[in-house]
Amino acid sequence: MRQMIPFGTGRSNIFDEMDDIFRGFSDAIKPMTRRYVPVDMYEENDEVVVNIDAPGFDPSQIEIKTFSDRVNVRSKEEEKSESEEDGRTWYMRRAGRSINLCVTLPTEVDPERAQASFKNGVVSVRMPKSRAVQGKVLELRQE
Repeated sequence: MRQMIPFGTGRSNIFDEMDDIFRGFSDAIKPMTRRYVPVDMYEENDEVVVNIDAPGFDPSQIEIKTFSDRVNVRSKEEEKSESEEDGRTWYMRRAGRSINLCVTLPTEVDPERAQASFKNGVVSVRMPKSRAVQGKVLELRQE
């Protein structure tokens, strides 16, 4: 017959063993985890502004699609040259870089009037709020 071990006595229990098992899985996955692209989103003068860090990318490599409720940003495939350089490579540790993200917007925007710019490695997308969301101020007439 097995002896019951009270919780908190410092001895291993089934929960500790399960934690160890799952911790082993997560430790094995860590090297494969994705790096997240830094994104800022804020509201400014009836516009929603989304800034995405994209250092080292050429603006021609980035494709932006705006919708009324989201923005999709992805980098196009880089063309790899077939030419071979003379010399030796002593150390190389670079992961393939790409951007593929969808940013859900907090309010409805007008995708037809959206504008994008690229400066210092940051993609900035400015989208005016939809006229329906902005509302209309009515003049109150006295009768």
